Amino acid sequence: MPKKTRKMKQRAAERRSSLPPQMETPTGATAPTAEPTTAAPIRTRTDFATSRVVSPITYDYSHIYSDLKRIAVFAGFFFAVLIVLSFVIK
Repeated sequence: MPKKTRKMKQRAAERRSSLPPQMETPTGATAPTAEPTTAAPIRTRTDFATSRVVSPITYDYSHIYSDLKRIAVFAGFFFAVLIVLSFVIK
């Protein structure tokens, strides 16, 4: 397994620093505060994922079609040879 490169580590650090810190409290517990606040809702990682436009990945297999055609021709030829040999041998 290859080791992480410096470039990969830097990119990961940039991603972590660009996301806001997530403030989580255990279920049912409240965070101790000195004064009541009406803060805006905390943006979570899912908020960022939904705002991002994702285009579907399309794969181009046009270079493989010629290989598949050649394989089909060879397979058809060898099946025909086997059928002819089955009649000749009997």
